[in-house]
Amino acid sequence: MKDTDFLFLGSMLRAREVRMLGSERIDRMLASEEFTDVVKQLIDFGFPDMSELSISEIDLMLEERRSEFFREMSAYSYVSDILDLFRMKYDYHNVKVLVKSIGADIEAEHLLSSSGRIDPTILRDAYISGQFEDLPQPIASAFESSSGVLSRTDNPQLSDIDTDKFYFNELSALAKKLKNDFVTGYVRLLIDTANLKIIVRSSRIGRNSDFLKDTLIPDGSVGVDELLKSLEDDKPLPFDNNALDLAIRLGTSAMEGNSQTPFELACDNAVLHYVTNTKSIGFGSAPVIAYFAKIEWEITIIRMILTGKNTGISSEVIRERLRECNV
Repeated sequence: MKDTDFLFLGSMLRAREVRMLGSERIDRMLASEEFTDVVKQLIDFGFPDMSELSISEIDLMLEERRSEFFREMSAYSYVSDILDLFRMKYDYHNVKVLVKSIGADIEAEHLLSSSGRIDPTILRDAYISGQFEDLPQPIASAFESSSGVLSRTDNPQLSDIDTDKFYFNELSALAKKLKNDFVTGYVRLLIDTANLKIIVRSSRIGRNSDFLKDTLIPDGSVGVDELLKSLEDDKPLPFDNNALDLAIRLGTSAMEGNSQTPFELACDNAVLHYVTNTKSIGFGSAPVIAYFAKIEWEITIIRMILTGKNTGISSEVIRERLRECNV
């Protein structure tokens, strides 16, 4: 990739940022007492009228908005690999949904995402038939491995963890292919936060080091063996990333039995800060990656606020669960 390749697209996306939600608009939405008032504010920002929709219908509309954006960006061939950094996780989300729902004979079509690289119908048909030849090899392997784990253990959580390993392996391979420092840092941070979450959650439910050895993900800023050694010696977690300082402190607190919510938010915010701290970068892939991240952030924030207002959750509780506003 050459930074000059992104001059046009980066400029276009930065011009669009003025139409994105910011902290002031989010505060106004949270201050609104009525669900319909929030919907009216979103209409002013170019969103469709969602006042008559159910929560599941709102989810589908927001999902389609993200998918439509991804389709628009896919027209720029030089950005396809960067787009895959964001679309890839939805393919593996669909793998998880299909393996668990079909294994339990449960209808879960509404949970499939259209934001991935592969049409979810193609994934479903391939899994049902067992014919994976036309799928990318990592996805095919994830299907075979995670369904095997579920069959052997009858544990959906272990099946999900197995799928995540294939996701992060493919993500790391893409970062190495791109040979871009910003992308490499982004992927390592994603892996670091995933490993930190695994460590904290495992500690809270009493999982041992053998479990961690099988579930921690390589290619982060710290190797798996080094993480295990630090845990064994009861030393501070040695993540080589200052962005995770707050998350590590809150993770330690969560392992001691305190609330896990602030820790989870700190992990998400660390990633968000990394990809959106690009105002000083004039052009190149970084501003494009930042905009893609902001689109996902915006959709997540809107879903949480609309769902909360629709179900009568207080603004204070909704705010506690929101990622930081960084647009």
